[in-house]
Amino acid sequence: MNVDDEQDDEERDDDTSVRRSDEVLQLLFDSLRGMVNGERREPLDRAEADLRPCLDQNAERLLTDPELALLALERQLDPDGAVARVAGADVVLLLLPIFLTEPRWHGRDAEDRRLRISLALTLARRAVRLPELAQYSWECAMWEVEAAVGRARLELRREREAHDVR
Repeated sequence: MNVDDEQDDEERDDDTSVRRSDEVLQLLFDSLRGMVNGERREPLDRAEADLRPCLDQNAERLLTDPELALLALERQLDPDGAVARVAGADVVLLLLPIFLTEPRWHGRDAEDRRLRISLALTLARRAVRLPELAQYSWECAMWEVEAAVGRARLELRREREAHDVR
């Protein structure tokens, strides 16, 4: 640290490269849990429980070669959650559209689906403000999340209308 208590660029890079997607998800979900209680917490916990396997199953295509090498080592030590310990904060943001579009991550019912749609947008908006991502421009990734949210809302509305017609 410099005498003036300001971090230089090298120190700042070290600080922002430490937090991985596991910590980012924990941070974001913990802050959301602080806003809900009782029965409203259970769907949030289910959403996190589904988002983590979504990350595990899809993140490898976004990892760099050094991250893939580290992932192989992490899996030897402890395969559970290895991807989340290796993948950066950016991977969370980039995988949110998959979380919204693949039916296996939609949850139990329409209420779960609505929560996950809202949650994805909230997570994306919070993720882009993280120090790990501040040095990059994430407009395109945000557009992808917003487009996926729009499609998911439309799909949910159509399903509800189809159900109401019956």
